[in-house]
Parts: sequence; structure tokens; C-alpha cells
Amino acid sequence: MSTSNSRNISHSPYENGSDWRRARSILARSFYKELRSNGLGARQIVELSNELLQLVSSDVGEGKSNW
Repeated sequence: MSTSNSRNISHSPYENGSDWRRARSILARSFYKELRSNGLGARQIVELSNELLQLVSSDVGEGKSNW
């Protein structure tokens, strides 16, 4: 995290769009494989995904995210 004007500003390590596309694909596959290897089924993974989306939506709605 870097500091600017006495405020903490978080910068994404994925400033380059192509880096982020590659990273998110790798992260998603890795996360999915981990969930499957721990016994979660398709329905449970979809339910978990929904919970994650609700958390992000809540943060964006409350202005907690730099969408």
C-alpha cells in the first residue's frame, strides 16, 4: 500500500489489463479445483459464488470499493 496526501490508497498489482485477465483465470481455476477437491459440488460452488457476489455488491453499494 502506498500513501498519498496522508491517506492510504490501495493500488491493484494488476495495473495491466492483460495481466489481470490471466491472473483472474488462474485464480478462478485454482479456487474451483480447491473447492472441488474439498468435496463441494456444483450447487455448493454456485451458492458460494452467490455469497461472494452479494458481499462485493454490498461493498460497492456502501462505497467501500473502488469499483
